[in-house]
Amino acid sequence: LHGQGVNQPLGGGNNPSPDRLRSAAMNQVLKKIVIIFSFFCLPWGAMGQEQSAQEAIANLTSTETAHAPLLVLQFGATGMTDSAARAYSILIAQNLANTNRFSVTNAEKAEEFAQAEAASLLPCFEIGCGIQIAKMMGLQRVLSGHISLTNSGLISLQVKLVNVNDNEMEFEDAIRFTDDTMDSQFYDLSQRIASNTPLKGKVIEATNRTAIIDLGAYDGVRVGDRLVIYKNIAIRAEGTAAIQASTRRSNIGVLTITKVGDHSSEGVYFQTIETPQNQQYVITYLEKAKQINLINSVRKELDTHLRNVFEIEKKVVIQPISIEDLDKKKWIFLVRATENERDWWETWLLGSGAASAYFLLNYSPGNPPYLPLASMATFAYSAVRFFQTKSALRSLVEEGKFKGYLDVNFRADLPQSQAVPLLHWETKF
Repeated sequence: LHGQGVNQPLGGGNNPSPDRLRSAAMNQVLKKIVIIFSFFCLPWGAMGQEQSAQEAIANLTSTETAHAPLLVLQFGATGMTDSAARAYSILIAQNLANTNRFSVTNAEKAEEFAQAEAASLLPCFEIGCGIQIAKMMGLQRVLSGHISLTNSGLISLQVKLVNVNDNEMEFEDAIRFTDDTMDSQFYDLSQRIASNTPLKGKVIEATNRTAIIDLGAYDGVRVGDRLVIYKNIAIRAEGTAAIQASTRRSNIGVLTITKVGDHSSEGVYFQTIETPQNQQYVITYLEKAKQINLINSVRKELDTHLRNVFEIEKKVVIQPISIEDLDKKKWIFLVRATENERDWWETWLLGSGAASAYFLLNYSPGNPPYLPLASMATFAYSAVRFFQTKSALRSLVEEGKFKGYLDVNFRADLPQSQAVPLLHWETKF
């Protein structure tokens, strides 16, 4: 009210009327109400949008593909009570649940179910009955174990993880621990089990160059990881048009992760044979060695499919891709080196033997004795080394038979024309 013209008389020509003054005052009040309303309502609107985004993320993480149903059986025990073994199995089940990779069913819940449905399977400590219970409960994997006390006072635990669908052994390990190291050992073991179990997810958005999946840092995915993109194809019965309930996996590409969020990730296609679509699937391993082996085998499969697609008429039978056997290469190198060493000492043995016979036959009392003595010493030493290398070669041959590198009827002492060929190579693509 201290503005220009406030102190002028009301009757002047330039003075506003009372109605105009009241209207201006009402406009000021309305502006203040609008500002206050906006101040309080806009944050609530933003919070509503944020809540919707959180709900969308929650819907993405509600998929069951990333959390494999797992049954943890009560461990068998040696040197301790069954109640103590049950306590250890419950601790392992809790650690596995904390990895965010499994929907864990512990031994107590499984026994309650089996008591009502198949009491003859109880008590259950082994894989055989565990697989039957898991199939009845609709679970995918079974973890069994055996715990015992060692002579040194340590506690030994052996575990096995089996896939119920194909009875494949997916993981096997053994640890030793004390009461002080139990927590760290159980945590590390659970992480190794999670890393060696297939991680599955879904494609939630796909373009011709990139894809977004419903797996993120919360599931263990990191930048640089590679995942196989696949789809499920229904298997038709032979000679009929009916579609059976079973399906098979058809790999269509490899995805390389470039961005990682808490519950989702984005990647670019490393290799594809067709454009991926929404609601298709991805699979990988968090354990790097298994992830590399999986990606390499799938890449070879995709290459083979691309090059031979014109030859395919009915179905494709994909054979397992053999990985380079480093142990066999090492064994081949040792066999070759031992054969060369044997031939070397055989040459010295024959030469020194002939020299010793020559010097002894032509020896006379007036001649110096060092030549016969040297040749005889060389003959004796080369004989010892020859038989040592021959024995080592025989041991390598037995090792090759045991590991499947050689035919069981192979004999290293036969002539080369009669013996089975020692080594052969096959080139496979």
